[in-house]
Amino acid sequence: MVSREASEGSKPLILVVDDDRLLCATVGEILLSEGYELEIAADGKEAWEHLSSGLRPRLVLSDVRMPGMDGYELLGAMRKSPEFCDIPFVFLSERASAGDMRRGLALGADDYIPKPFEPDAALKSIRLRISRAPRPEFLPEERAKFLRSWLPHEYRTPLMGILGFASLMRDGARTGPGLSREEIDEFAHSILESGNRLLRMFENLALWLELSDRAAAPAADGPPVPAVCDWLQAVVAAAQFRAAHHGRERDLRIDLAPCGLHVPEGFLDRVVLQLVDNACKFSAPGTPVELTGRPLDGHYVITVSDRGRGMTDEQIARVSAFRQFERESCEQQGLGLGLAICRLFAACSGGRFTLIRNGSDPGLQARLLLRCPRAR
Repeated sequence: MVSREASEGSKPLILVVDDDRLLCATVGEILLSEGYELEIAADGKEAWEHLSSGLRPRLVLSDVRMPGMDGYELLGAMRKSPEFCDIPFVFLSERASAGDMRRGLALGADDYIPKPFEPDAALKSIRLRISRAPRPEFLPEERAKFLRSWLPHEYRTPLMGILGFASLMRDGARTGPGLSREEIDEFAHSILESGNRLLRMFENLALWLELSDRAAAPAADGPPVPAVCDWLQAVVAAAQFRAAHHGRERDLRIDLAPCGLHVPEGFLDRVVLQLVDNACKFSAPGTPVELTGRPLDGHYVITVSDRGRGMTDEQIARVSAFRQFERESCEQQGLGLGLAICRLFAACSGGRFTLIRNGSDPGLQARLLLRCPRAR
């Protein structure tokens, strides 16, 4: 196969994956007559070889059940790849059960087209998915790579989950006997999880933007000084909330000494939440996540430590916004803003943010050095 890429102004290229040669010929005839370019693979393994050798389709149309690598495995591999994660993926499947559709939607499928299919309905779905696919603009190299490869995936995956499960609920109410209580509970849980994932990303992006503005134009009089109880209670609540989200309530250990702090009001709890979130995500359940705070030489040091995989010295030196390390090999979510948010907050507070390896032991310590009201 000659390596090809769907480019601006070219005919949209569609990769059809199915072991049924007759169906591939039928689908191919329809797509070609509508002005699409076509590439065909007999199974998921062959499709992945096409992708790996340089094929860049605007959409993948795949059967579910195939020998070797099936449609689910192909979709899962694509959604984990920074190169292919934002390519729309539509299943073409005979007798797809509700369980099949739930599995596909959970993996990030964009749509299901049942066999035998109506050409007009299939073409409508294909046009819609291609029109909604992200078309990133050129940016500086590293940030462009993240925005092009991961940002569309981070927003599309939970959004497609919400739309997909909502569609199943609507279709069940319109055409069938309705959903069972167990199905309603399952669908609602998935919608809530996807919605909360989107909300966290929007909140983190808004926080990063606000702190970026503050760091660029700090107030002449310096930040206000909140009362002791304001930051302490909010920080404890935020840390407990995030640990509970990860099922790590028993792992979280909090030991914060009361102290007035010279920091912008309303930010510290959200910043500590980022650190506790990272500590929980990158360490194993059952290992401690410690949040401590102590006065030190006219300053106050907040430390969040874990016993997880940690970071290398090179990674610590390269921390910045929209950067995640080892994402290709480790399951991660989010925009890569957590540590950048902490660094910006420290800059706005006249303090310092550092990451320290645990020496020969596993894990990482994240430290915020903040000013006390009387610190000079």
